[in-house]
Amino acid sequence: MVKGKNGDDMTRIVESENSTIIIVYHPPSRILYCSISDADDDIDKLVGVMNKISNRFWKKHQSDIKLFRTTSEKSRFQTFIADIENICQGGKVAEVFPRLLIGENVLPKIVSMGMIDEEELRVALKCTGKTSPLRIARELVKSRNDVNNILKKLEQLDIVNF
Repeated sequence: MVKGKNGDDMTRIVESENSTIIIVYHPPSRILYCSISDADDDIDKLVGVMNKISNRFWKKHQSDIKLFRTTSEKSRFQTFIADIENICQGGKVAEVFPRLLIGENVLPKIVSMGMIDEEELRVALKCTGKTSPLRIARELVKSRNDVNNILKKLEQLDIVNF
């Protein structure tokens, strides 16, 4: 379980092998928001989406929340479901599938020039546009953070994109 990056942040992230649970507390509304997603989704994007949802919900339903707390009337919130779908892009907002921007036959030349090493080459070769960073990490028996760092470097070198 990981606490949010900001010391005052009430965000909690629970990662397991198959899923990620993100819990965000929105202090102005005193509401706890929760998201359950695939383990290979981008956590930073998910946290951003959760914060966007909580802020938009608060702006749209601030007066309705006060009424709900006294009457338990939830029907006013049904319209927000469409907003959640739009913000989450149909559940695909945090999917990350890196894809090679250059041909596989060019990669050995980049290694020989010293721009990337053998480990980064193995990661780059797994970037098919259909494989997530988590799956790459599992296939190469590396940590997810190591693969993400390598992917960031490869993206800066314009070898892969997301």
